[in-house]
Amino acid sequence: MRRIFWFAVLATTTTAPASTAQSVQTAAANRTISGQLEDGTRWQAIAPAQWNGSLLLDLDGAGKPARPGVPTSTEIPGGVLTEWLLSQGYAYGGIVREPVGYDFPEAVQRLVDLRAQVAATWGVPKRTLAVGGSRGAFVVRKALELRPDIFAGGLMWSGGGAGEVAVLRNKLNAVFVLKTLVDPAAPLHLVNVEVTRDTPALTALVAKARSSPAGRARLALAGAVEQFALWSVPGTAAPAATDYEAQVDQMAESFVFATALPVRAGVEKVAYGNVSWNTDVDYGRLLRLSGRRPMVAALYEKAGLRLADDLATLARAPRIAADPNAVARTETMMTYTGRIRAPVVNVDNDDPVDPASDKLVYRDTLRAAGTDHLFRMIWANGPGHGGQTALDRAVGFRLLIDRLDSGIWGDTSVPALRAVAADIATQSPVNLGASTLFEPGNLPTAPNHWDVRHWGRYRGERR
Repeated sequence: MRRIFWFAVLATTTTAPASTAQSVQTAAANRTISGQLEDGTRWQAIAPAQWNGSLLLDLDGAGKPARPGVPTSTEIPGGVLTEWLLSQGYAYGGIVREPVGYDFPEAVQRLVDLRAQVAATWGVPKRTLAVGGSRGAFVVRKALELRPDIFAGGLMWSGGGAGEVAVLRNKLNAVFVLKTLVDPAAPLHLVNVEVTRDTPALTALVAKARSSPAGRARLALAGAVEQFALWSVPGTAAPAATDYEAQVDQMAESFVFATALPVRAGVEKVAYGNVSWNTDVDYGRLLRLSGRRPMVAALYEKAGLRLADDLATLARAPRIAADPNAVARTETMMTYTGRIRAPVVNVDNDDPVDPASDKLVYRDTLRAAGTDHLFRMIWANGPGHGGQTALDRAVGFRLLIDRLDSGIWGDTSVPALRAVAADIATQSPVNLGASTLFEPGNLPTAPNHWDVRHWGRYRGERR
């Protein structure tokens, strides 16, 4: 089926009129090709006048999906980082997220199809790299696993280290705690969600929790079991280590977005059912793993509550089982084997959507596959989803290119990375911002893992 689709796309984009399939234009410094696949997926590629032969492919490389009443953006996807990459001689392109959704293998195939358009127009790339953030980071990992014949390396940020099964289990744990302890009657569906119905319900639940000392203590517990970032709001100062009230406010501001109901809905759509369960969860254990018991205990004491009572309530509460068929479908589509052949760099921060410990799960997957020598992670000290600067990501890209060119990894100590950042900033024709690269220290153990070692093991267990 996929082979037939590929040829259909190629025929459409090379023989149909330019207005519906492919247009070519020449800007002062860049050349652009763009088009639309049969299913409506937009694609685009941009090459500088002095192209060095390397092509970067990104899930979001053609910008945001079209929305009714919203004009399509004319800005270069990827912003200032893409401008810098073009200035360095790299071509950049990709598709839009919809309608491919969360079918990551299909997204990889569409990027490969786009590469064929580039090859037909500008010549076969000398080197093709997968790049992307958030949902695009999932696609980077899958691209390296599925198409080692095409992708020579990858750069990613802000998403997916644990794979969707573990990620969504973490988020289920957080909303389960919040609803069970704050308002069990809240009209919020924890799984099999409908975004328009459940987002207002979650918003109201978070507001209710935030409005009282008891609710704030329980919100802190909900955040702890997911290891929610304590500094999560861009444009704010990082709360002090013992300013628990400020940390709760940070969580409250980001909780609805970070819980990612639209992601759950999208995954459930392609999986044909619920992929998350908590029938085997010990919430006291998750609190211990988080390292946040002092914070949670202090807020419980301030509210006049007994933490042990709430943990007992959670232990007794009815649990949620997943659909085994949906889990099985999700495993191969949205989790990892770690069987890669090319180097990959992850530039990341403690992200409210993807807590820091989730990033380390991917390293564990690679280690089990014997491929962790191909992986390097560098850390940015910024809040929010995608809380790295363009300069931080440029440093990661330089690290990747040096590894590809030399065959060995460069120095990834913080002083060495900051020196690279300074060199890039000095020579860059665009403002990439300031570097925030740092050493995060010890990180907690991730609450959930799910990779190829777990595939086929979920049987719909119940307590």
